[in-house]
Amino acid sequence: MERHLLQEVQIPGQKALNGWGTLPFVLAPAEGRIVTGKELVDWIKQEKSWIEEQLLKSGAILFRGCDVNNAEDFNSVVEAFDYEERLYTGGLGQRSHVVGRIYTANEAPAHVYIPFHHEMAQLPTSPSKVFFFCDIEPTKGGETPLLWSNSVFRRVQQECGDFLQQLEEKGLIYQFFFGNEDIPDSYIFRSWKSVYKVKEKAELEAKIAQSGGLIKLEWIEGHGAKIMIGPVPAVKWDKKREQNVFFNYLVMTYTTDYEVLSKDKEAAAFDNVVFGDGSPVPKEQVLTCQRIMAEEKVEFKWRRGDVILIDNVAVQHSKNPCFSSRRILSSLIA
Repeated sequence: MERHLLQEVQIPGQKALNGWGTLPFVLAPAEGRIVTGKELVDWIKQEKSWIEEQLLKSGAILFRGCDVNNAEDFNSVVEAFDYEERLYTGGLGQRSHVVGRIYTANEAPAHVYIPFHHEMAQLPTSPSKVFFFCDIEPTKGGETPLLWSNSVFRRVQQECGDFLQQLEEKGLIYQFFFGNEDIPDSYIFRSWKSVYKVKEKAELEAKIAQSGGLIKLEWIEGHGAKIMIGPVPAVKWDKKREQNVFFNYLVMTYTTDYEVLSKDKEAAAFDNVVFGDGSPVPKEQVLTCQRIMAEEKVEFKWRRGDVILIDNVAVQHSKNPCFSSRRILSSLIA
């Protein structure tokens, strides 16, 4: 197998990271060369260590221009890395199984913006990596912006250091409401049965009991389950890169427009995030974090067949509103 089957290329929207690589690092076939799906899979198996070195430097690797045509091809690419799969149990969004290890990405309405976040950062444990695949290329919007999380940490430290100190010392508690049944036309207000992959209350109670007290459950008579998660850290130490990351669901939870996303206003009222001691998080500081994220983001246009591997510890992602057809598939890594 040829070492240089793929080569580094530059695309519009990339960003050089101070002291690190380029976000995202982009690999594509040499000009005029066709790389089949099988060749890509074999190359990944051979060059996995080198690929992971680039992932360490850049936080995300975009594979572009290879013959990856459908969910089955994407599944083969994911399996080539031989990573342990992470299931979406406890995740908030609506996702559907497609094939093998492949699921749809968040099934929010196309026009909805999804704020920056580390995947499943509201839980005690989160995926280490996330794969995305562009099945239907959006032509108007629909990008998946990326964000070097250490940049956010450093900016927040500079602009509102006292707030960051509170986050580090107290952590965060997330509170979510899950109804007894899924709500039609809502991508986020799912039932506790769907979120935790259970059928009976006793099954959910048993799963919550395994959290060691980090997740608490309260049944709301006639409505569903209130889940309280935390306190969990709002800042984490990236051991591989030896730097802090702004690892939380704060902006995602605080700023999401639930009234747009769901017709159930009563359920929306249950959802919030507070400091680990129960005190409220100042809105002004959250909006500062949101502004910093917008200023630090990296954004590129999807092309059909793109596969991106994201280090979920180092890099956050979001979703821009889309006003065309768009289908992005995903796979999570433990």
